[in-house]
Amino acid sequence: MPTREEKVAQLEAALRKRFFPNVPRIEGANRAGWLDDQHDLDRLSRSLAAYALVGEAGLDDTTAVGSITDGENDCGIDALHFDRTNNRLLIVQAKFKRDGAAPSQAEGLKTKQGIERLRNRDFAAFNPHFHVRRDEIEEALDTGGIVIELVLIYLGDGSSPHVDADFNAFKVELDGLTEQFRWHNATVSLVHGWLIEEQAPASAKAIITLENYGEVLAPRKAVYGQMSVADLAQLVEVHGKALFERNIRHYLGSVGVNSAIADTVRRKPQDFFYLNNGITAVAEKIEPAAPANKRCRYTLTNVSIVNGAQTAGSVAGAAMAGQLSADAKVLVTIIELGPQNDDLGLRITRARNHQTAVRGVDFAALDPHQERLRQELQAVGLTYHYRPSAEARVRHVDACTLEEAAVAIACLAFPVVPMPANPNAPRPHPNAVDFVVTAKKEIGRLWEQGGNSYRQLFRADLSGVRLWRLVRIFRFVDDILAASERSQPMNSSSRLFYRHGRFFIMAFVGHRLTALIQRPELEISPADRTTLSQQVNILSELILQRSQPLLAVKGYLSIFRNLTDAQPLAEGVLAALAAMDAPPPPPPPLPAPAMAQTPPSSGTPPPATSAP
Repeated sequence: MPTREEKVAQLEAALRKRFFPNVPRIEGANRAGWLDDQHDLDRLSRSLAAYALVGEAGLDDTTAVGSITDGENDCGIDALHFDRTNNRLLIVQAKFKRDGAAPSQAEGLKTKQGIERLRNRDFAAFNPHFHVRRDEIEEALDTGGIVIELVLIYLGDGSSPHVDADFNAFKVELDGLTEQFRWHNATVSLVHGWLIEEQAPASAKAIITLENYGEVLAPRKAVYGQMSVADLAQLVEVHGKALFERNIRHYLGSVGVNSAIADTVRRKPQDFFYLNNGITAVAEKIEPAAPANKRCRYTLTNVSIVNGAQTAGSVAGAAMAGQLSADAKVLVTIIELGPQNDDLGLRITRARNHQTAVRGVDFAALDPHQERLRQELQAVGLTYHYRPSAEARVRHVDACTLEEAAVAIACLAFPVVPMPANPNAPRPHPNAVDFVVTAKKEIGRLWEQGGNSYRQLFRADLSGVRLWRLVRIFRFVDDILAASERSQPMNSSSRLFYRHGRFFIMAFVGHRLTALIQRPELEISPADRTTLSQQVNILSELILQRSQPLLAVKGYLSIFRNLTDAQPLAEGVLAALAAMDAPPPPPPPLPAPAMAQTPPSSGTPPPATSAP
């Protein structure tokens, strides 16, 4: 799960992307002399005020921006909205401070006085944003039972006890026969929760017709029968990816067997039922209508195809090329899970897909943390493909796959650890060398769900911000090393070093630049890029130098894919780095100055002399 700092970074990125195009910089007397950084924070605070109305009242971004009142003479009110549905006048005070500071007591008292002025309709004290919305405000104040609700939104986890006491006393003062005032904090955890909830996948509700159907009532409800392929294609067209939410893969496109499926449904529709494995779906609820002539309509709530995505996608593609024959049928099985289902859905997905050719990475889609990571990244406009799909095959600057993320984490997120002096002692873990050797030798083991590597790479505390930063740094460093490889003479050992030692070099980049890599920022700053470039060059030269003696007995491919070679090499590099980092020895002490010799004293002063 993300840290507070990572939540702030993610929220800031979302605010910039969604609100900055419509939240301009403001000039004015009370902003005279502001630096660009101050104006930037000001825009972020106003954007945060708008987002408070998105989260609290469900406004769209554009309407929420139109509700901003922040500026000169705002009386401590940064945004407001008459929520007619819930009979409340929402008032927002926003504070965007990366250290998490909540509104101060002075700022809270200013907002309290602003609310009092609104209640007294003292509009002369307010800026033009309030005047153009005077009708809306007065309508709210004239509405019976209206409640003024204050939202304090900021990037921390709790407000000052003095602020709490002031607003609690204000509530007691205003409330009479009915509640007239309430307030609450919108902390960073709550606001981040809004951001993630917006990315939750849509559920699919469908009505299907089955022919020659059968029903199972115990121990679980299920139905099965023949479904028109044309109906299946229409279902996919209407619901899209929401129909495959529980599946381990989305449609992979017109490749291999999928092309054969589309060809069969067009050319031999009457044979399709016999040649195809069929579709398995799960649903929260199955509701049958009255049957007729061996046909029955079923309403399916929260339905998802868990096996047969390739069949469904292929027939949908075939339907786009022309009308499908009514003779084409497919076997469909639907299992009811109920609203509070146990792990049956996962077990069905796993079991049904084990009967077809799948890879280890496909089953990682069943890990709920993968969906959480997707939502965290989608909230800031980034795409994370943890299910194989046709879209995932296309490399894009703002998208990555689970496989790329796994390699980035393996190469950059762990320290390089020396072996204990006692050969019988357990091997230290986690050790970056173990991961980069695995990535070089058997890369698929990194994403096998249930394997040791996968559990350590995709821990429950991994955040979307950290994953994306690792991927971006990996891409940047990988580009540098690829350029280094291309710059070496063809068929030279140095060229093979950069080709096969790339992951090993990255492990030391991660080891040396832990603070830079763990910074809770999505972007890599120019200063970060400079530091990374310098370290990559230094480490590459050092590792190349240390590895050259090993070439007498084996090549670089063998060295970097075997722990017996890679671990000793890593320890030699660690020793060399320690020597580089050691402070210079102190200079030798200077020799003592020679003392001038004087005759021994007789105990009596020398006789006085007179000038000549």
